Amino acid sequence: MNIRNLSNYIKDYGFHAAAVRAADRLLKRKAEEVSYDRWLQRSRKSSRDYARMAKEVFAWNPVIGIKAFMAPEDRTQFMQSLNLQIYRNVRSYKKCPEAEYMLIAGAGCILAPDILWQAVNLLNDEGLTESVMRDAPVLVYFDSDRIGLDGRKCDPAFRPEYDPDLLDSINYMGEVVLVRTDIAMQAGLPSNGGESLHAFLKRVCALASERPGMEGSGDVRHIPEILYHETGDASLSVISDLESEEEDGAQESDRMMVSVLIPNKDHAGDLEKCVRSLQTVNTWENLEILILENNSEDPATFACYDRLCSEDPRIRVLEYDRPFNYSAVNNFGAEHAAGEYLLLLNNDTVILKKDSIAQLVKLVKREDTGAAGALLYYPDGSVQHAGVILGYGGIAGHAFTGERSGRDLGFFPGLEFSHTHNVSAVTGACLMVRRQVWQEMGGMDEELAVAFNDVDFCMRLRREGKKVLLCPQAQLYHNESVSRGAEDSPEKVARFHREIGIMVSRWEAELEAGDPFYNPNLTLTGRSWTCRDELREGARPYLKYLNSMD
Repeated sequence: MNIRNLSNYIKDYGFHAAAVRAADRLLKRKAEEVSYDRWLQRSRKSSRDYARMAKEVFAWNPVIGIKAFMAPEDRTQFMQSLNLQIYRNVRSYKKCPEAEYMLIAGAGCILAPDILWQAVNLLNDEGLTESVMRDAPVLVYFDSDRIGLDGRKCDPAFRPEYDPDLLDSINYMGEVVLVRTDIAMQAGLPSNGGESLHAFLKRVCALASERPGMEGSGDVRHIPEILYHETGDASLSVISDLESEEEDGAQESDRMMVSVLIPNKDHAGDLEKCVRSLQTVNTWENLEILILENNSEDPATFACYDRLCSEDPRIRVLEYDRPFNYSAVNNFGAEHAAGEYLLLLNNDTVILKKDSIAQLVKLVKREDTGAAGALLYYPDGSVQHAGVILGYGGIAGHAFTGERSGRDLGFFPGLEFSHTHNVSAVTGACLMVRRQVWQEMGGMDEELAVAFNDVDFCMRLRREGKKVLLCPQAQLYHNESVSRGAEDSPEKVARFHREIGIMVSRWEAELEAGDPFYNPNLTLTGRSWTCRDELREGARPYLKYLNSMD
C-alpha cells in the first residue's frame, strides 16, 4: 500500500482500520473467520455510548406499552432489563392502553439497555410525529442472540430485512417486537408466545403495505443490532413448508407446459445426463426440452442430439450459430418456446428431487413472483448455490458455497436450507420464470454476455416489484462451468471487466445499500453467514472495481 492510498484509507476508515490493513499486507496475514465472541468484543457499546444516547433529545417521544408472555421465574431478569432502559417513556400496557406502540416479548428474553432507544431513534429519523401516526412503521424487529447454559452469548440471529415468504413458514423475526398499537389491536393480540406470536406477526404484516425491492423503507422495519438475548435452548416456532416425498407441489389442473432451455456446445455426456434426469427423475411431464445448439464441433454431440430427439418427441434442437452469449442464446430459445413457464437450465445439471420443477412452478405462477431458483449441490454433496448475495466478494456471489447443509451453520442460517425465502438473485443455472414476465422484462441483457446476466435480470425484476425466491425443496446437482471453461484468456478477462463495469454503473446504489436479505453484520469477503470483520471490511468489495475504472 503506497503512502497516498494509506492516507486515503485513514481518511475514509480511521487510523485503526488502516493500521490493521497495512500490517496484514506487510506480514502477509491471511484473513481469519471472526468468531461471535470476537465480534461481540469489537461491537460492544461502552458506557460513553449509552451516556450519549441518554442525552439525545427526540422530537417525538411515543409512549411504549409492555406486554410480556413469560413464566414468573423469567420475569425477574426481564423486569431488571426493562428498568435499565435508556428510553424511559414506558408503561405497562394494561395501565396505559393508549400507548402508541407496544413492545411484545416472549418467554426467557432479556432486553439490551438501548432496544427501545434504537426503535424510537428509527421513528424520529423518519421525521415522524404523533400527528402522522398513520405513516409510522407498523412493526419493528431486531437481531438477537442466546445466553447458553455456561452464561456465554452465542447463536446470533442476524436477521434479513422483511421477508414475507420466510415469515409465512417460520417466525424468523424472533421473540421481541415493537408493534403499532392500533395495528396490534386490529390484528388481535396473541394469547401467548410461540405459535400464537408467529400467527400474530403474520396478521400484523398482512395489514402492512410492503413492496419487493423497497425493503427497509416500508411499514415493516428491522434494526440490525443485537438488542435482546434469549435464555435456554434456541427456539423458534416452526411451521414447516417442506413438501412430503409424495407431493409434487402442484395440482394436475396447474400442469401448464414448462419449456426447458438448455444451451449446449459439445459435452454430450453432461447434456445426456441432464436430459435423462428430466425424463426419469423429474415427475413434471408437460415439458418441451429445447437444446440450444451453439457451435458444437464434436460429431458425438450431433449423434447424441439425433438419439435424444428420436427417443422423445418433447426434445427439439435449435441452432444458434453466433458466438457464445448466454443472454442472447436464452433470449433466442425463449422466442421459440411454447411453454407458459421457462426453465433456464445448464447442461451440467442433474435433477435430484423428483418434484423440483413442480416446486418452482408453484412459486412463479404467483403474480407477485418474478423468478425462482433451486438449491444446487456439487457432485460431492457440498453446496454450489443457495441464492445470490448482492455485493458478496465484489458484485455478487453464491451463498453457502462449499458448505454441507445443516452442518456447522448455526440454527438461524440453517433455516435457509429448509424454508422458501426471498433473495436478491438466483443463478441462471436453474432459473424459472413465467414466459409473460420474461417478455415484459425484455429477457436478459445481451450486453452481459457471460457474467452477472442472471443477477441483473433478477435485480430488474425486483425493481419492478417482483419477488425472487430461493426454493430449497427444488434440488439439483450442478458441476459448475464445466462446459464454458476458465476465464483465463485476455479476451475473456477484458469481457469480464467490461461486464463488471456495467453492473457497477447500473446497480451502484443497490451495491452501496447492501443486500436486504443478508444482514450487514455478516461478512462480504469471508465464509458467508459468518461475522463481519469490522477492521478489515471498512469498504464494500465492489468499490475495488469502481476505483479501478477511474
